[in-house]
Amino acid sequence: MSKLIFLLILIPMSLLSKEQLNILTYDSFISDWGPGPNIQKSFESRCSCTINWITADSSGALLSRVKLSKNKEGIDILMGLDDSLMSEAKETNLFETHSINSSTLSNLNISWNDEIFLPFDYGFFSFIYNSFNLSNPPTSFDQLAQRNDISIIIMDPRTSTPGLGLAKWIYQLKGDSSNEFWKSLQDQIVITAKSWSDGYGLFLEGEADIVLSYTTSPAYHAIAEGDETYKAMIFEEGHAEQIEVLAILKNSQNKQLADQFMQFSISSGFQNFIPNGNWMYPVIDEVEGIESFYRYAPKPSNLDRIFGSTSDRATWIKSWSNSIE
Repeated sequence: MSKLIFLLILIPMSLLSKEQLNILTYDSFISDWGPGPNIQKSFESRCSCTINWITADSSGALLSRVKLSKNKEGIDILMGLDDSLMSEAKETNLFETHSINSSTLSNLNISWNDEIFLPFDYGFFSFIYNSFNLSNPPTSFDQLAQRNDISIIIMDPRTSTPGLGLAKWIYQLKGDSSNEFWKSLQDQIVITAKSWSDGYGLFLEGEADIVLSYTTSPAYHAIAEGDETYKAMIFEEGHAEQIEVLAILKNSQNKQLADQFMQFSISSGFQNFIPNGNWMYPVIDEVEGIESFYRYAPKPSNLDRIFGSTSDRATWIKSWSNSIE
């Protein structure tokens, strides 16, 4: 007993009193090159707490994890859910209403009024090419479908957020003609990867001329690697948008701290690390170094925002699957 008392004396009281915030997110967010480590330092400098990261390998896996366990893991915040999964997430009744008021939300650079989920970054789907190898890229989907000289890598919409985003994008533009349009692309699609990282890696290895990704991907190559040859195809029809969101779990044991983190997520202390860490657009304008980021990742014209329901996603995926049967 005396040894235990001695050990407790050696531990600073500040550590004994610190609360722990459990955040579930995707693993690349907290990698050494991701924004997580800097965001953690920034938040912990503002609170008497520690962040405990819990990870899954994709946005879809995040929701599946809390659904299957009914959040018995004690997760306080789920961060990194794709907006196309918001309606499904709400149906679980596992998430808490946030306390961010409408005047604060009006200061974001995207329109937002959801009472459960908050956006922390966003991007636009696009095809990436190496301008050294491809000097005359298509400027529309119809032009792309006519270019049999261009090979394409996409991702499976059943397993990949960008893959689902492409299916949504095509359905937004083509509607009931989506099946036929997908069929017109099939000869050019040389690889359908399971994940974005698999597909993008194969593109960098020279396995295809273009790859499905985001308009922000060239910023990574230019700023992090000093390579300005990678460009995003900008289509005249407009681009589908992806928004990443976070929310508090209803059975969180640290709701006050979780609410503090929600407030923090739309402040510069968090958002400063999004452009050059997660390589997505920040949701506020007052961000360090944003000028150079936008230089390499200008925003395209965007299509109407669609928060897809479960039935919507099934329709998008069916259009793609019908073309490969």
